[in-house]
Amino acid sequence: MPTLVVVRHAKADSPLGLQDIARPLADRGRADAVEAGRWLREHVGRCDLLLSSPSRRTEETTARLLDGWGAAPVIVDEERLYEASLGDLLRIVRGLDTETADATVVLVAHNPGVSALVEALTGEVVQLRTAGIAVLDVAGEWADADSTSCSLRLTHTARAETGSEL
Repeated sequence: MPTLVVVRHAKADSPLGLQDIARPLADRGRADAVEAGRWLREHVGRCDLLLSSPSRRTEETTARLLDGWGAAPVIVDEERLYEASLGDLLRIVRGLDTETADATVVLVAHNPGVSALVEALTGEVVQLRTAGIAVLDVAGEWADADSTSCSLRLTHTARAETGSEL
């Protein structure tokens, strides 16, 4: 059975004059992303494919997430994930290759889209906070992923010991 792991990027900084796509992670975000990877190693195991938005904060989240996870998946910068609507996200998930039928696929992107995606696929309302994770089981084909074929297995918000809860 395929697994979809939906991750909201970790806490970002907002330097003056910097475009949104270029915002880096804050110190807390860097620590939380590593902690998220450790949690994923313990609760999910393997990672076969990781799709990341091209924003700096998602790319930094991905790098630190994988540091904590110890996973070495195929990584794809998916431009459609930046400022993605729910429709965009559903098209990406439903368009996954059938060769990933038993794969664990990770999607690292932004809110409000990632929370809406989890709700659309599971029928459960989940508000993913920064460094938030939702693990979904997908029964059947990726192309048919919807609330009748997906179930929410786990949710988690990663917070490193040095991070504060906001």
